[in-house]
Amino acid sequence: MPILLTLLLLLVPSALAAQEVVAPNTITVSGTASVERQPDQAVITLAVESFAKVAQTATADNSAKMERVIRELRRLGLRENQIRTLGFSVTPEYDYSQGTPRRPGEDRVIGYRARNTILVTTNDIDQVGKIIDAAINAGVNRVEGLSFQLRDPEAARHEALRLAIGKARAEAETIAAALGRRLGPALAVTTTGTFAPPKMMAARAYGDMALAEIPVEPGVISLSADVQIVFSIEPVQ
Repeated sequence: MPILLTLLLLLVPSALAAQEVVAPNTITVSGTASVERQPDQAVITLAVESFAKVAQTATADNSAKMERVIRELRRLGLRENQIRTLGFSVTPEYDYSQGTPRRPGEDRVIGYRARNTILVTTNDIDQVGKIIDAAINAGVNRVEGLSFQLRDPEAARHEALRLAIGKARAEAETIAAALGRRLGPALAVTTTGTFAPPKMMAARAYGDMALAEIPVEPGVISLSADVQIVFSIEPVQ
């Protein structure tokens, strides 16, 4: 019995190793491709901050300014589904001027800061500068960020995938011909892909500022695809 067990233990690693051997009469190739597209959608994050000694005053001032901002954005033609509230907060601010540690409850509140943040989406890239400029003139005092994207990124990714598969097949055909074999069907395919949008631009604007229309350069968006394909190779008839 011990001898039989020893033989089984010796055979198991050999069987596992055999499973890892590449299947005969196959070749494995890789292909990589990328496509670049002009972004067709912009996302702008805007905020209104208000400060007052009384929380209700800060909130009322903030709400009035944001209403003016939204009216101005609607005047530019933006619809309801293009303007979305990201968050609203009212937080106290304390007097830390003495710079000495205090026990809980000893901090003195000097006022309240209200903040309302909205997300604006537009499919008109040429309108981005006008939107930011109009929002600042209407009361926005924080431009949190600006990013560009594709409305249909899958279409670009599929194009990159088709190109990557074409490159992989061309390489497989070259290898098969060099070996004097004929390329057979694909037996297995694995894919990966990456999405590299332009860097998000960030800006800050404070106070009641009136700015000239802001120039915007959206750049390009790059999408890539990688494939690994196992093909069978057959003797030339």
